[in-house]
Amino acid sequence: MSAIARPEVLIAIRMLSALIFLSAAVGKMRFWTVFEGVVANYRLLPRALIPAVAYALPPLEALIGACLLLGVAAPWAPLAAAVLLGVFAIAMTVNLLRGRSHIDCGCFQGALKQTLRWPLVARNAVLMLLAGFVAAAPFAPANGWDVFNGSMAGSALFLILQTLNALWAIHPGVRRPGRPPRAVQQAAVPRTELHAGTVA
Repeated sequence: MSAIARPEVLIAIRMLSALIFLSAAVGKMRFWTVFEGVVANYRLLPRALIPAVAYALPPLEALIGACLLLGVAAPWAPLAAAVLLGVFAIAMTVNLLRGRSHIDCGCFQGALKQTLRWPLVARNAVLMLLAGFVAAAPFAPANGWDVFNGSMAGSALFLILQTLNALWAIHPGVRRPGRPPRAVQQAAVPRTELHAGTVA
């Protein structure tokens, strides 16, 4: 356990989480009105709360990401990250159990836009556990090399994750034998659910 809690490991996890939250926040802020439709499509909030949540979530994600990046507000920043990732995982799970896998997960924007799938729930669960681990780990002083190595490792993990996200986003667009084209599937979706956007 002490080997896992080494300073460079904790910094790597913190850097990974920071980049995830910052990139998700930027994507949401670029398409704020579209993101409101994503929040509505989850059908978990009263209609009156949807605009407030949609406009408060991106700045909150940006704040958490900035704190993780700078290594401040510990252990509250990684704890907040873990809680938010857990909320997102629960929201996805509820809709998957409802059979509503066609809606946009809201994780990222543009080419990384994805519909709900169980691997996304698993991804958020793993990230939640990693953030919780950082929050619970005792303070460990880090030298310059620890910061450098941890930052590089966390950045590399983020690039790998984004590559996987891109592959996951491309996969649903590939037509499988025996399945109707995606355009036909979307035609059966109510107009109110055709909004797409970006949830970390």
